[in-house]
Amino acid sequence: MVASGGLSEVLDWVSVHVPGPMRTEVIGVLNTATAEDGGPASIVDYWRTLAEWLVAQGHLDIAREAIRRWQTLVPADHPIHAVMGGPPPPDKPAATEAPPPPKKEEPNSRIVRVIDTTYTFRRIEPQMDKVQGKKVVTAWEVFLVEDDPTSRAVLNGFDDGTYGPWAVSGVFSDFAGAAAVEVVVRSMQRHYVFTVKKADRIRKILGGFGLPFTAVVGVLIGYVMGVIH
Repeated sequence: MVASGGLSEVLDWVSVHVPGPMRTEVIGVLNTATAEDGGPASIVDYWRTLAEWLVAQGHLDIAREAIRRWQTLVPADHPIHAVMGGPPPPDKPAATEAPPPPKKEEPNSRIVRVIDTTYTFRRIEPQMDKVQGKKVVTAWEVFLVEDDPTSRAVLNGFDDGTYGPWAVSGVFSDFAGAAAVEVVVRSMQRHYVFTVKKADRIRKILGGFGLPFTAVVGVLIGYVMGVIH
């Protein structure tokens, strides 16, 4: 396959940043990438596909740079900007220092809208005492698909008022930001697992009919691609 200009740029980045043993698989994923509506892929779709695949594989350090490159190419109203927190706010003049307000008791549930879906996180008992040296005082749980335990997403609330998603390392000063990251990353990981299982079933069925190995590989490559709603 002759790579287009956009694909060539992404493949050049892969050759530098992605470890050698992974390159063959990720190149196969990129070669079968399509736009979100199923049409021909553009450079935006190549960066999106690469970022989703890296997140699903657990290579979050590499994925962050791919996500940033994807983010720089999409329109200003694209949902990825909300997930990534958007640009830093402008500096504000220092306000007169005032005594802190009394701490309010947190509710038992909190509603967060991520892209075009509303999720209700419910407070549960903390699942651990500390995370990365920070004391956990609350935990929040939601199921991306109702009554499906495999779709569980969880946030930790720390004693300093910050929040941390379970799916990735990081701390957020606001609940909504942590919830958006947890929901998006868990959705990517879950979608990728289901896609791989589907591809494995197809491989077994085709193998039973004695198809040549190269044909089976071709079908598998067409399914090893994570596209998140």
